[in-house]
Amino acid sequence: MVSSIEGNGSVAKVLQQQQQHIASQQEDQRIKDQQEEVNRQAQARSAAESSRSSADDRKGRSVDLSV
Repeated sequence: MVSSIEGNGSVAKVLQQQQQHIASQQEDQRIKDQQEEVNRQAQARSAAESSRSSADDRKGRSVDLSV
């Protein structure tokens, strides 16, 4: 007869620790991914604002397009 994992305390404990470690790593990765997304959005907003302000700086200036 094969005993269940729960029957062997040390094996069950090691497996539980591994599961907790994996869960912790997954949570760390999720947080890292969220931070990267927030940074990406902030950079996109900054680039859009910079583009808008550059366009505002050019208002009233004429450009000769004839070549």
